[in-house]
Amino acid sequence: MKLEGRIALVTGAAGGIGAAVARAFAAEGARVICADVAREAAFALAEELGEGAEAAVLDVAKRADWDRLAAEIEGRHGRLDVLVNNAGISGMGDLDSIDTEFWERFQRTNADSIFHSVQAMAPLLRASEHASVVNVGSLLALRPNAALPAYSAAKASLRAQTKAYALHFAQRGEYIRVNAVHPGSTLTPMMEANLGDTDEEREANYARRVAVHPLGAATGRIVLPEDVAKAVLFLACEDSAFITGIDLPVDGGASL
Repeated sequence: MKLEGRIALVTGAAGGIGAAVARAFAAEGARVICADVAREAAFALAEELGEGAEAAVLDVAKRADWDRLAAEIEGRHGRLDVLVNNAGISGMGDLDSIDTEFWERFQRTNADSIFHSVQAMAPLLRASEHASVVNVGSLLALRPNAALPAYSAAKASLRAQTKAYALHFAQRGEYIRVNAVHPGSTLTPMMEANLGDTDEEREANYARRVAVHPLGAATGRIVLPEDVAKAVLFLACEDSAFITGIDLPVDGGASL
């Protein structure tokens, strides 16, 4: 039970990677706070996880939501041991096709939210004896894509913030570790819905995604949410006690 008794907050917990992380944490004994903008899905997951799990409605782009949730966690638990910043948005759009609103929406949700999260939760993390922050980035933080400049830039900001905050806490003598996990193309329900309308389209698009990952040739698949959850669990628990500020790709070698 690698997280027994730990208080863990997972954002974007309603589905995909976030739900896989919440389940992995609960299986290891954590009291999981399942946060998502989708209220019903967040509460359904908390009910599935059983006793000790909680749900919270959170729009990660809104600082007021972070401050409210921090106050609620302080009142109920007095500390936070693990913070997983997983919530985010995705979407295509190159330099010529996106507008200012599109760009700013991605930065607010995927990048600014990391600052709001860590700053709002810092007092609760300081109350823990072994706090860990895990930010879920992307392969595109390591290898930007011309078709997704807004997403690539936001995830690159997440990556830089991870290292800056890791140094901030360590240099202050505070045992709060901050690391990043960078998934490749991951088979989430959202991805499955966007693979195509026909069996032929879905098979072709899936094959193209497999081909991006060198290990895809060996395994015949892309990244699964459970693959990412295992990496997040490693960085959240004491197995990684002397690790901070790292990038951990879960991409089958695609970033090489």
